Amino acid sequence: MNSPGTLEKITKMILRVCLGVIFAFAAYAKEPNKDYCIGYLEEVYWALDPIEDENVRANITEFFNQNYDSTDLLNFDLFYDPSQRQFVNSPSDNLIKVNYPNFEIMILDAYINLFTQGDNYCPAFWNDCPEESLDSFFSGAKEFSDTWKGDGNVLSFLENDFINNQCTSHLNTDIDQNQFIADLNILIKELTKN
Repeated sequence: MNSPGTLEKITKMILRVCLGVIFAFAAYAKEPNKDYCIGYLEEVYWALDPIEDENVRANITEFFNQNYDSTDLLNFDLFYDPSQRQFVNSPSDNLIKVNYPNFEIMILDAYINLFTQGDNYCPAFWNDCPEESLDSFFSGAKEFSDTWKGDGNVLSFLENDFINNQCTSHLNTDIDQNQFIADLNILIKELTKN
């Protein structure tokens, strides 16, 4: 037979477990959807990366400097080996020097970290993706395309749409260059699969 004190302890324990489960689900519900953010960040990167106008690129870099701490450290000169189709850590004569400014590093880092959380890089590379994962991916891509008005309006996009998007919570400024190279090589390997 249980004493009143034991029953009270069991009741409190059950209540704590239930509250813990509720808080865990609430925290999960507030997290941005991974597949959605893969689609969104992929589109953002492929819109910003090809911009060649140096003034526009400088304005994008400055936007990231003003809105995120320590981004001035994120300006990497990387060295690409075309024979290996990979980046390496040190320069040599047969390598191509490629500069990655803060915005490219931050967006690529978040994008790659999201799609490498799974075993099959879904939905970034569509490997055995469930339909709901692909739907969420395309929802993120559509969100981007609904707000993107072209290169001439890039700062307006960044200030009004990008900065307020749920996926920016995945952006990180504490990025190690060697780890970034390793992660970037994963992306290149997936993009260049035969």
